[in-house]
Amino acid sequence: MLLRKNFLILLTVMLFSISIKAQDFDYYQNIYIEKVAKAKLGKKYVWGGNGRRGYDCSGFTKKVFAKNGIKIPRASWKQARVGKKVSRKNLRKGDLIFFNSRKQKRVNHVGIYLGNGRFIHASSFHKRIVISKLKEYKRYFQWGRRLT
Repeated sequence: MLLRKNFLILLTVMLFSISIKAQDFDYYQNIYIEKVAKAKLGKKYVWGGNGRRGYDCSGFTKKVFAKNGIKIPRASWKQARVGKKVSRKNLRKGDLIFFNSRKQKRVNHVGIYLGNGRFIHASSFHKRIVISKLKEYKRYFQWGRRLT
C-alpha cells in the first residue's frame, strides 16, 4: 500500500514538472493521427463511405481527424480550404495532402502524409485503404494543409 502511494505521488510530481512545448504536442498528436489512420489499412473503398461498409478518401480523413478531436468538412474540395497551406517540400507527418487527378477545377482526392515520401488514403484504384509513395502521384499533387 505504501509503495503504491509513493509511486502515485512520484508520478504526479513528474507529470506536473514536465513542460510540453506546442510543437511537441503537435508531434505527438500527429503520431496518434498516423496510428488511427494505419488501423484502417485494408478497409474497403466505398464511394461516399463514412465507415461501417467502407470509406472514400474524404470520409476516411474526416473520421481519422475526428478521432483526434479535429472537425473537418466531409468533401475533399472543402477539406482543401481548411488549415494552413503547405508546399510539398514542407510537408510533415499528419498533414492532409490534396490531388486533382481528373484535371477538374477543384481537388478530387485527399490523403494523410506519413513522412518519408509516403501517404495513406482510401484508393478507388486499389479499392481499399493503402499506403502509397507520393512520388507516384506527384503529377496530380496540388498542396498540403496543416491542421495541427
